[in-house]
Amino acid sequence: MTIKSSDEAELLARLQSQFGDMNVNVFLNGCPNNDTTEDDDSESSAEEPTPEELQAWQEAQFARGKLRLQTKEILDDAATARRRRLRSEKVEDKDWERVPAAPELDGTSIFFPSNADGMDLAVGVHPLLQKLVNFDPEVLGTQWRCLYSSSGGDGVSFRNLIDKIRAYSGSTMLLFGGVPSATRCLGDTNNSEQVSLGFFTFDTWTESEDMFGSDDECFLFALDYESNDVKVFPSRLRGNVAKKGTKKYMYCNPSSGAARSGKTDGSCHGVGFGGTPSRPRLHITESLEECRALSYDALFEDGDLMLGKGSESLNYFDVNEIEVWAVGGDFDEQLAAQAKQKEIELATLEHARQVDKRQLLEHIENGFAW
Repeated sequence: MTIKSSDEAELLARLQSQFGDMNVNVFLNGCPNNDTTEDDDSESSAEEPTPEELQAWQEAQFARGKLRLQTKEILDDAATARRRRLRSEKVEDKDWERVPAAPELDGTSIFFPSNADGMDLAVGVHPLLQKLVNFDPEVLGTQWRCLYSSSGGDGVSFRNLIDKIRAYSGSTMLLFGGVPSATRCLGDTNNSEQVSLGFFTFDTWTESEDMFGSDDECFLFALDYESNDVKVFPSRLRGNVAKKGTKKYMYCNPSSGAARSGKTDGSCHGVGFGGTPSRPRLHITESLEECRALSYDALFEDGDLMLGKGSESLNYFDVNEIEVWAVGGDFDEQLAAQAKQKEIELATLEHARQVDKRQLLEHIENGFAW
């Protein structure tokens, strides 16, 4: 069966519209391209596709569409990395529009209660949470999963906190609530004044006697419930391509940690952010008492993390609330990787203990006293 050029063009246009980017010319033997003009009365030797050919075509297109969807999901997962790369390289992405994004929390938060004044009922987001997200919406305006909540059953425990964050390789948001330390007060301080501050990082948590975590996109912040505002203190190298990754921002050094080597160089025990191991900008102690939040250091922009509530306590405070949120998705994969890493660390520690026992027995057998 032959088709006149006008009928052929109509069929070609219909099929091309239906099947997207596939080359429909392969189904029209000897069919000229769309930009080829012929007389209206010319004929083509191409035959109309059979039902079997159309079905095969549709199945192939469906498979390709499924593959494109899977590819899109992979690219969407990498959107955060892409945006961070473009921003760090200061490349203008004309297709990107920075708009407020609503995070999806998988549970309740004592820092961002659902019944707060000024809350946008349409999206159900606490105003302070939305302002925090707006600092980096492409990263923070995504899914959040609670890893640790002192009010949700985990208790106010430093050991539990370390166990929840250690070896987790995804992005994490840490929030600490507390009151000025009574033991450090110089005068009559209102101990009921709540302070709320925190830290966000892309880096993996590990126990170390040294600073670690070189991602310059991390930041400290303070929540101001009185003015309904969030004070963010980004790293001084944020966006500085020339010095990217040259600083370390995190510190995690429990006194009974696996990384202990017996050093006595004045390093603090606990968790620290910014500053140095001996003087972190924000220091969370193992007792969660007499923690300290300084107003300046060499790594983060200056500013009072306690928003003026620590002036009488020398910026010391006692923690009474803790939350840790994983941010950005892929939670099951990250948690599985975390569990696997902990198994490896446990096996390594057990092997070291066995070696120590063998050495002890050898010393005893050789007559050495301990």
